[in-house]
Amino acid sequence: MKVALTIGGSDPTGGAGIQMDLKVFQALGVYGTAVITALTAQNTKVFKKIYPLSAKMIDNQFRVLLNDIKPYAAKTGMIYSEEALECIVKNVKKYRINNLIIDPVINSSTGRRLIQKKTLKKLKEQLIPLSKAITANIPEAEILAKMKINSEKTILEAAKRIKEMGPEIVIIKGGHWHNKASDFLYDGKNLFVAEGEKFMGQYHGTGCAFSSAFVAFLCLGYEHEKALHASKNFVKNAIINALKIGKGMYLLKI
Repeated sequence: MKVALTIGGSDPTGGAGIQMDLKVFQALGVYGTAVITALTAQNTKVFKKIYPLSAKMIDNQFRVLLNDIKPYAAKTGMIYSEEALECIVKNVKKYRINNLIIDPVINSSTGRRLIQKKTLKKLKEQLIPLSKAITANIPEAEILAKMKINSEKTILEAAKRIKEMGPEIVIIKGGHWHNKASDFLYDGKNLFVAEGEKFMGQYHGTGCAFSSAFVAFLCLGYEHEKALHASKNFVKNAIINALKIGKGMYLLKI
């Protein structure tokens, strides 16, 4: 069984972050391991507080875990502090972590900022160049590419700008468009499209579910384009079966 590593923040609702990633890995037949960068206090309605873990604690997790269990692929989610980012970069290099997928978490579903400005700058300069893929939604891609996205033409331009940062492939998820929810994969030559329908309502953790599904499908031997379509279909089914457990957003059923 292939091993996948998730690096990110804890979500007590179980609807996003480390908890969501581990659910997805298990559902897709991949063994999941985790390095936690921060704890959060949140629910389906509000995001109250971030409690970053120290670089020493994050480093200890990497050292103890990866000296025993080496992942086939890994993903990053919420990286709030500079110290956490620098620690992750150091350990990705030290342990030669391959197939690194970056989900550039910038804001929560409830609008809370989840990465400091200096951390975002270092993410672009230091971590993205080490990655195989980046999975950004439209608002995240606009911030990374420093441009407005409102058409397939601008999707391609933004993908090209992000590709220049160093990832092998760029995925831009179109769920924030009003009339459709197509996802796009750019490999430096071609722009592949996974068409999708738009669902009404607010759903927590769709970005986490997509990126962790993409990691799992890579572990299962899928090529990039096939993994794109499989991940999109996986999230679609999770949305269709979503649960109204709390008083706010829907939680995906994995």
